[in-house]
Amino acid sequence: MFTKLAVRNVKRQLGNYLIYFMTVSLTVSFIFAINNVIYSPQLLQWVEEASSMKVALMGLTIFIALIVAFVLGYATAFMLKLRKREFGTYLTLGMTRKNILSIFVSETMIMCFTALGLGILLGLFIYQGLIMIMTNLMEIEFTFADYSAKGLFLTIVLVAAMFALSSMASARYLRKVSIYELIHGDQMVEKKVKHPNFWLFLTLVSLSIVIGSCVIFCKQVDILLLEGSSNLESVFISLFVLAGGLILFHAAVSRSIVNLLLKRKKFCNSGSHTFVLRQLSASLRANSTMIGIIAFLMAFAVIGANASFVLRVNTRAVLDRDIPFDALYIEEQSDTDSKYSPITADIGETIIKKYAKIEEKLPFAFYTNGRDDLYSCTEWSGEDDLFIAESDFNKICKFLGFEPVQLEQEYLVITNDAYTLQFDFSQTKIGAGGRTYRYGGISQDYPHFAYTYFYAVIPDEAVRHMETATSCIAYDLADGKYDGNRLKEDLSYTVPGDDENGGPYEMCNYVLKEYNRIRSNSILAVFVVGALYIAAIFLFMAMAILALKILSTLSEDKKRYSILYRLGADEQEQSKALFQQTFSFFFLPFAIPMLLSIPTGWICGRIMKLTGFVAQQTEVYLIAAVIALVIILIYVLYFTATYQIAKRAVIFKNQSGR
Repeated sequence: MFTKLAVRNVKRQLGNYLIYFMTVSLTVSFIFAINNVIYSPQLLQWVEEASSMKVALMGLTIFIALIVAFVLGYATAFMLKLRKREFGTYLTLGMTRKNILSIFVSETMIMCFTALGLGILLGLFIYQGLIMIMTNLMEIEFTFADYSAKGLFLTIVLVAAMFALSSMASARYLRKVSIYELIHGDQMVEKKVKHPNFWLFLTLVSLSIVIGSCVIFCKQVDILLLEGSSNLESVFISLFVLAGGLILFHAAVSRSIVNLLLKRKKFCNSGSHTFVLRQLSASLRANSTMIGIIAFLMAFAVIGANASFVLRVNTRAVLDRDIPFDALYIEEQSDTDSKYSPITADIGETIIKKYAKIEEKLPFAFYTNGRDDLYSCTEWSGEDDLFIAESDFNKICKFLGFEPVQLEQEYLVITNDAYTLQFDFSQTKIGAGGRTYRYGGISQDYPHFAYTYFYAVIPDEAVRHMETATSCIAYDLADGKYDGNRLKEDLSYTVPGDDENGGPYEMCNYVLKEYNRIRSNSILAVFVVGALYIAAIFLFMAMAILALKILSTLSEDKKRYSILYRLGADEQEQSKALFQQTFSFFFLPFAIPMLLSIPTGWICGRIMKLTGFVAQQTEVYLIAAVIALVIILIYVLYFTATYQIAKRAVIFKNQSGR
C-alpha cells in the first residue's frame, strides 16, 4: 500500500520534483562519465602518469559525491517543507512516523532509480563528449571509447551512498518534527532582522575583503612571475580569503538589502514593490548563509572553468616558445654522460627519418669564455656565461620567422623568463680578442632554444676567441603525425650508475616537440576535464538549491498572492511581482560571481602577458566571455523553469466579470 502511495505521490508532485530530478540526473550523468574516464583503457594509453591521474580523479569524484550528498540533503529538506502539511495530515489520520518514513524512503528510492537510469543514459553521451574534449586537447584522432563495468559499478555505489546520506537527515527530521509544526508551520511568524545597520556595515566590510583579496592575488601573481620571491601559500591564502569574503558578503547583504530598500518611500509606493520586499525579507534572512555558500560555489565554478581553458592556451603557447624546433640535438662538450651515448648526430638523423622526413636542418653552437661576468650580476653567480654568434642567432630567427638583430660592438642578453629582467647588466662589458663589447639591451621576445637562465648574442669575431660549450642541430620535420613517445625511446640510451648520481638512468640528447606535446597535452586534458567536471557540478547544485528553495515555499506564497489578488492586483500585476521576487532571489548570489569573470579574465590575460604571450591575451578574454555566457544560459534555464512552475502554482487568474 505504501509503495502505491509513494508512486502516486511522485506522479502528483512531478511538477515540483522536476528541477530536483533534472539536477540529480545531470549530476549522475557527469559522475558516470568521469568514472568511465577513470577506468578507460584509453587513459592508460594516453597518459604516462595514468595511475596517479586515476587516483586523483577518483578522489575528486568521492569529494564531489560528498558535496552532492550534502546538497541533496538540503534539497530534500526543501521538498519536505513543501509537503509538511501533507505529512502532518497523514499523522492526524492515524499513520505512524514509521509509516510516513516508509513512504518517504519509497519515494526516494523511486527518484534514485529513475535518476540513476536517466543519468546513466545521458552519461553515455557525456562520456563520449569528455573523450572528444580530451582527444581534441591532445590533438589526436577521436575514436569511440569503450564503456567500463567498473565505472558503472562505482557510479551505482556513489549514487546509492549519496541518496542514503541525504535521506538520513530527512528521516531524522520526520522522526522529531511535531504534528503542529507540520500542519501550522507556514503560519509561524517570521523573525525580523535584528541590527540591520550592523549587517549593512558588515556588507561593506566584506565587499572590501572581496576586492582586496582580488588585488592581493593579482599582486602575488606579479611577484611570482616577475621576482620569483612569492610562494604558492600566499596565493592560496588570498583565494581562501576571497571565499570567506564572498560567503560573508552574501550573508550580510541578504540581511540588510531589504531594510535599506524599504526606507526608500518613493520606491516602495510604486506598484507592488512593498509586497515583493516583504516576500524577500523573510526568505533572504532565513537563507542568508545558504546564499553565501551558493555564491561561493558559483564563483569557483567561474574561476575553475577560466583557469582550465587559460591553462590550455598557455600550455600550447609555452610549447611553441620553449620548444620551437621539431627536434633539437644538443651535445654538451663538458657532459661526461655523452661518452656512454651510442647515438651520434648522424645515427640520430637516420632514426628520425624512420618517423618523419627531415625538411631542413640548422647547425649552431653556444660558446663560453670561462668567465661569469654576466652571471655575477645575478643571484646565480659562478655559472659560466654563454654566447651565440650573431650570424647563428640571425639564421635561427629567420628559420623561426623572427626579426634578426644588428649589433655594433655590443651584446644583447636573451632571457627565457621575466625574472631575469630585474637584473642590471648595463655596466658589464665583455672582452674578447682584444675588443670590448658593451651592453646592448635585454629581451624576452625570442623563442627558447638554450636551456639556461640567459645567454648573450655577440658579434661573430668575438666567438672566434671562445671555446665551444654546446653543439646543436635544429631539425624541421615534414608535417604529419608520428609516434613521439617511440621516437624518444629510440633516441635514448642508458648511463651506468655511480655513487654521486645513482642509476642507471635514461639519457637523450634530443629535445622532441612531438614527445613533449603529447606529454603536456595528456596531463592538461585530464586537468581540464576534472576542472569542467567540478564547475558543472557546482553550477548545477547552486542553481538547484535556489530553485528548490523558492518552490518549497509555494504553499505560503499562494496564500500571500491570494491576498494580493483580493486587494485588486490582476494576473499581470501578480506575475510581475512574482517575477521580481524570483529574479531577485536568483540574482543576488549570481551577480558577484559573474562580475568576478572580469577580474578573472583580466588576471589570466596579465599572466599571459607576463609570461611573454601578449598575442594570446585576446583569446583569454574571449574564453572568459564565452564561459560567462554559458553560465548565464544555464542560469536562465533554471530561472525560467522555476518561475513557470511557481507561476502556475500561485498566480490567481482574472475571472470574467470581475
